Amino acid sequence: MKQDKNAFYYEKIFRLLLEGEVCSISKIGEHVGLSEKTVRLKVDQMNDFLKKHGMGQIEKRQGTGIWLAADERQREDLKRYLNCTVSLEPEADNRGRQIIGKLLKLKPNQTVTLGSLAESLYLSAPTAGSILKEIMPWFEERRIQVVSVRSKGLCLVGSEYDLRVSIKDYMLEMMPEVMEALFGTFTPGVDTDRVRRLVLEAENAWRIELADSSFKMVWIMACLSLGRRQYGGKEAFFASEENIQHYNEYAFAESIYQKMESAFQVKIPDSDIGLLAMLLLSAKRLKHFAGIPETDYARQYDRDLRDFVNMVMDTIDAVLDIDLSEDELLRESLILHLRSAIFRMKYSTALGDNISRYVKNEYKQTFLAAWSTSNLFEEYYDVQVTEDELAGIALYIQAALIRKNKNRPLTALLVSRGGLAASQLNIEMLKYQIPEIREIQTISLHDFKPGSNGWADVIINTTGREIDDDRAVDVEEQVAAQGIEAIRGKVNQIFSGRKGQGFGFSSLCHQLFEPDLILIKPGANNKDQLITMMVKKLEDKGDVTSDYLPSVFERERATTTSIGRGIAIPHGNMREINEPRIVIAILDSPIRWHDDLVDVVFLLAVKMTSKFEIQRTKQFYREFLQLTDNDENLNTMKNMGSALEIYQYFIR
Repeated sequence: MKQDKNAFYYEKIFRLLLEGEVCSISKIGEHVGLSEKTVRLKVDQMNDFLKKHGMGQIEKRQGTGIWLAADERQREDLKRYLNCTVSLEPEADNRGRQIIGKLLKLKPNQTVTLGSLAESLYLSAPTAGSILKEIMPWFEERRIQVVSVRSKGLCLVGSEYDLRVSIKDYMLEMMPEVMEALFGTFTPGVDTDRVRRLVLEAENAWRIELADSSFKMVWIMACLSLGRRQYGGKEAFFASEENIQHYNEYAFAESIYQKMESAFQVKIPDSDIGLLAMLLLSAKRLKHFAGIPETDYARQYDRDLRDFVNMVMDTIDAVLDIDLSEDELLRESLILHLRSAIFRMKYSTALGDNISRYVKNEYKQTFLAAWSTSNLFEEYYDVQVTEDELAGIALYIQAALIRKNKNRPLTALLVSRGGLAASQLNIEMLKYQIPEIREIQTISLHDFKPGSNGWADVIINTTGREIDDDRAVDVEEQVAAQGIEAIRGKVNQIFSGRKGQGFGFSSLCHQLFEPDLILIKPGANNKDQLITMMVKKLEDKGDVTSDYLPSVFERERATTTSIGRGIAIPHGNMREINEPRIVIAILDSPIRWHDDLVDVVFLLAVKMTSKFEIQRTKQFYREFLQLTDNDENLNTMKNMGSALEIYQYFIR
């Protein structure tokens, strides 16, 4: 901090007194270059400062001089303070900060006279009034008014949440050097060190690391929730409460306040959670989406996120040369995915299971298309997107491609030994007889290579020679009724296969699943071993706390979670869940689950603590019943050979 001339004089006088000598006013005046009258005024101000901050006091004796009466600890405190070069008598800007601080200390409906403000700062009333006018815009930007009440004085008028944000801004931005000391002023009686530890615990449980400024902001707001509980937070700080619940920022804020409620035995309003979540969400402003009002940040953030997803989809369409713009399921899935993905990219320190290597091998082109959007994340959200996050986006794109393929007409390749005229006659007849086939191309047997022409759904072989391809249907050279039936059978088989891929969870539930949370033949020998393995997956990712596993076992001791049909749904205390997830295990052989045998396990780490979570959990259970009560759907899932395949089955 730049040191002004007054701070310079104070520091020289303090350091002279710290030497332990008794000094006369005249000697001090000579030392610092001030008149004796000015020295006496500054010594009085310095003495007030020392007493206020518990650093001792200045003693005087007529005819002898002055000295510093302070013990060793107080002297060390003063030395540390001097090293910060904080001014004791700031100039206009610093005086403005002091007046802001004194006004923010006022309780609701409490007043202070301009005269007492001026006196406390050793100013004249006109000077204090002039400074007050200069700082009015600072309060107005935060929707706070400084109001003069007749015969009483000045008071602050504004919502409780606006006042809290103003205090946060004052501590964090205006007075960062003494931020921690100001806790005693604005949150008296609050165990701020304990609150800090609880925020750190939440960070560790989530496997995230907040930026320093974000951590301090969370710490301040959490302490204000405790220190200003008596004033209440009934006013709605923002209009989009339900919007904010969609974001991981809300779940993270909720986990902090749950810890505080347990530690301090208090009840904190849900609106406090929403306020903290909104501040976290706006911690990194969008570079190109400007003009977002604080009071409705989440709603505007949602609109801008939708615009961003449209840019992502446009980029992918251009790379893959395909139009996915009408796929609303893809759009909604990406919006829901990115709400939590951007939070992870900002703060997460957890290591994923590197699903990118599987996606790159299975869906090379789709992964490349997702990769082409990485610069958009850097440009608009100021985050570095990881390969695993891009792989997650690629899987949603791949699901969209499957849906598009499911609904498109079939294409066929006619392999012939005859001339083009004969082939053309067959093509026209086939299109008429089998309208599901919209496009038929022809090729000679000489030019045909098995395994090539991947665009074709059906290969119609009129050559009389065997073609080693699963798509091939052997028919006579001049296609007749028997051949038509054979081709129609292949067409029905293809459409039946597409229909079998029809089950899927709605976009609202997609975020509950991840490929690395689907375990195929996990190798567990018993129920307890399997549950431990599944919960450990969540704990390593920061999705649940270390107390979640004991709560799952406690639930199992109370009653079985086997629901029949070889399925079990273990679950634990939702207060120990950070981010809702579902872990799935498909066993190669059943294991004993109380009195039942189970080979499919869904570990449900779901929450019901906000309107959004209630809506999503209800939706999951509805669709979970469709999956598990239908033999075809259940067997389709059980017979799939990889976690990626099951994940695609769920999100398509």
